[in-house]
Amino acid sequence: MNPQMCHPLLLPFIPVVRVLGKTLGPDWEIVLHDVSDGGHRVVVMENASLTGRSSDSPLTEFGAFLLRSEECEDLDYIANYASTGPDGRALRSSVVLVRDGEGDLVGLLCLNQDMTRAQLLREWAETLTKVDPLPLAAPTERFVSGSDMHFEELLREVRPLFGKPLRFLSRKERELLLERLHERGFFSFKGAMEVLCRETGKSRFTLYAHLREVRRRVDRPL
Repeated sequence: MNPQMCHPLLLPFIPVVRVLGKTLGPDWEIVLHDVSDGGHRVVVMENASLTGRSSDSPLTEFGAFLLRSEECEDLDYIANYASTGPDGRALRSSVVLVRDGEGDLVGLLCLNQDMTRAQLLREWAETLTKVDPLPLAAPTERFVSGSDMHFEELLREVRPLFGKPLRFLSRKERELLLERLHERGFFSFKGAMEVLCRETGKSRFTLYAHLREVRRRVDRPL
C-alpha cells in the first residue's frame, strides 16, 4: 500500500513507525494498520521478519476483536500483553487505538517484542546472582583488609542501630552514625574518613560537615 493513500490521521504515525523500528532494533516489529473503512490495510511495517508477515497479511484474531468489541470503545491503548509468534516464541505486545474526532477507530499502531534474548539475559542474571543459605548458624562473611580491621570492629558495633546498609542512611541517621563513631574514637585512627566514605557512599566534604556539627554538639563544654 502507498502510505500516502492511508487515512489522513495516520500519516503522522508513519515516521514514528520508522524511527521506532530503527531505535528499538530487530527484536521489535512495528506495524501501522489502516482500519478506517471497516477493512484492513498495512500502511507501513518495520522489522517484519520477526513474525514473517507482509503487507498482504490479514489482521490477527486479536486485532479483529479490537475492531468489533464494545469493550474497546473507550480504550486508547493496551500495553505489554502476552502474544505468540508464528514459531511459538513468546512476544510482548502493545497497541495504540487511533480514533478520529467522532471516536471511530481508524488505525492500529502495534508493537511486538521478541522476548527470547531478554529472557535469556534474565535467566543468566538469576544464575549469576543466586545465593544459597549457609548450612550452619554463622555470621555473614565480610572481607576486610588487615589495615581496616579496627575500623571494621567499630562499624560492626554501630550497624545494628540502623538495620540497613550505611549508604542508605538519611542525613539525620548519618549524623547519629558519626556521633556514635566519634564516641568510640573511630576518627582518631588514620584513614578513618576514607573508610567511612566507602561505607556510606558520601564524599569527604559531606562527612566532614556532619562531623563538625557532631563535635560542636557533643564536645561542647558544660
